Amino acid sequence: MDSKFNINSRRYIGCKTKLLKEIDKIVSNYNYQPNVVFGDLFAGTGVVASYFANKGYKVIVNDTLYSNYIAYQAFLGEGDIDEGKIDKIIKEFNNISAKKLHDNYFSSIYGGKYFSIDDSKIIGYIRNKIEKNKKQLSNREYFYLITSLMYAADRIANTVGHFESYLNKIPCNHGIVLRKLNINKNIFPAEIFMEDANFLVKKIKCDVAYVDPPYNARQYINFYHVLENLARWNKPKELEGKTMKFKRNELKSDYCRKKAPFLFEDLINNIDAKLIIVSYNNTYNAKSDSSINTISESQIEAVLSKKGKIYKKEINYNAFNAGKTNLKNHKEFLYVCEVYSNG
Repeated sequence: MDSKFNINSRRYIGCKTKLLKEIDKIVSNYNYQPNVVFGDLFAGTGVVASYFANKGYKVIVNDTLYSNYIAYQAFLGEGDIDEGKIDKIIKEFNNISAKKLHDNYFSSIYGGKYFSIDDSKIIGYIRNKIEKNKKQLSNREYFYLITSLMYAADRIANTVGHFESYLNKIPCNHGIVLRKLNINKNIFPAEIFMEDANFLVKKIKCDVAYVDPPYNARQYINFYHVLENLARWNKPKELEGKTMKFKRNELKSDYCRKKAPFLFEDLINNIDAKLIIVSYNNTYNAKSDSSINTISESQIEAVLSKKGKIYKKEINYNAFNAGKTNLKNHKEFLYVCEVYSNG
């Protein structure tokens, strides 16, 4: 079988893999020992939380998408995994032939669009099989198999790397290949949440809080609705237009709207941490209105300066975007706030 899936083995807008060493340098300057707690409040793929978990930190990881929550449970959660059982199931799934399958929920919606008819039949069949056999799996094994399926599907999707729309061509038969997950069994199991970050911070405490909110009007649920539907498996029938998005208003973030500056201030004011690190970028002059930042640099700095002593680091960064936005001279900003002792 091919190599294992890592937590970042997927295409994801805003993924912070390239910033890990910079964030690590900042955190390493502060000796918060022992048992440092690192909170990743808008975790996305979970790559930042995973990095610090692997360094021995206790991690709090949060995102509002269930598809991300499942991946955290698989890679960073607690619970047993029977490796022999997983090997056998994955081998069985990877030997499925589409010729023996009927249409199913997934293929009837996404077949011939985001995936070939045959690949979508297999994806839907496997997802049904996981759900049907849920009682024979531990919770973590259940999350593990869905995660492997999501990552496998993402690799062969007929897209530019997200599911805002599909490419204007007939999708090829790639074959769906699940892989085992690269899991470190020696980390502290993460505290995993699927909540609005503004509510979550009122009930948690950490030494380092990493804040990476959405930057603009582009909603993450619109980019990953297909994987979210695959993860939730509620099989909604009411879908929107050509792109086949399900109703998802409750999954849209207000950080993508005009109220973002007010939410950011509320969030920062309620964080209980010694150090706050905020990622943001400089797409203020993007040609696409939906790519322009919803919070200004001055607003970020004003809010953080009330919370503690701040400094800003600029990093040249070629971001993965929606494919239509020209982001020349793109920079990622890391705002570092040493929280006042009475903050």
